[in-house]
Amino acid sequence: MLEVNEAANAASGAAAGLVNPIKGLRATPMWRCKEALEALDRTLEVSGAGHLFRATGVLRPALDSSQADYFQNAAFKYSDQTEWLTHETVCARYPDVEAPFGGLWIASGGAVSLSAFTLAMLDAAERCGADIYTGARLTGWKENDRECRVETNGGSFKAKNLLLCLGDGFSAFPKLTELPLHKIKGQTIRLLKPEALPGDLPAISGGVYIVPDSDELVVGSTFEHDFTHLEPDPELGESLREKAALLIPSLSDVAIIDQRAGIRVTIPRVRLPMLGPLPGSKRTWIFTGLGAKGLMTAPLLARDLAAFLADPKKLPVEVRPPG
Repeated sequence: MLEVNEAANAASGAAAGLVNPIKGLRATPMWRCKEALEALDRTLEVSGAGHLFRATGVLRPALDSSQADYFQNAAFKYSDQTEWLTHETVCARYPDVEAPFGGLWIASGGAVSLSAFTLAMLDAAERCGADIYTGARLTGWKENDRECRVETNGGSFKAKNLLLCLGDGFSAFPKLTELPLHKIKGQTIRLLKPEALPGDLPAISGGVYIVPDSDELVVGSTFEHDFTHLEPDPELGESLREKAALLIPSLSDVAIIDQRAGIRVTIPRVRLPMLGPLPGSKRTWIFTGLGAKGLMTAPLLARDLAAFLADPKKLPVEVRPPG
């Protein structure tokens, strides 16, 4: 494995690791959500990182009466995964949270510390025999019917297959810029958790997300489609804090102690990852476009990666690269 930076140095170091299988303003289950949750649990288990999952559940306060209607319909339609909570019920369970229109409860949700999870997975990979090289930048590759020759800033080597798991770095390669990939900058902030907030506070998602992480709260995220730099923007950070205070009023005067930013890569309109042979290639594959749900879709697809490499016809049609 090649990693140009230290592990968890980019988007995975900025995101909160929210595990929320019910997506969108209308609260619909994400793609193969039950399988995705099972794959995440299994990945945590085999990497020795099961303790990193904080099974707090996810509370989604409705932002208005229209969304409350959608949430109530979702609770009826997906009753095995969701539960509708009235305003009174939310107040009784979580008096610190504002939910005047009620909210949707997702018991299977929670959060994972992405930085720690990434390091745990790398340790597990090394124990299984993987070689991991940090500071190694991919510069190019060539392939024939038998193998790939991978070029890096530190030399070249041969591989049976090359799997390009590139985020923002895809734009350095012309072949990859031809794919329908789109960059979105996301920013998060960290707040010191007020002592008055209960220890069992769930992850909250309503306009922004608020994810407890030890004695801190991670608040995010922005979705910047046009940006000129990769650094956090203090004004956007303050805007995130203000939105968080609409959900938990006690955060209105809490200082921001850290701000981070990273780049998500998405597939416009599809909103699913891309996995499969690079168009025109057999031994060079692409695995990208994980967007905001990569914590759940990556383990799901990685679970069957060996089978996909052996027989590309087994790839889900929804995630195959164009062509």
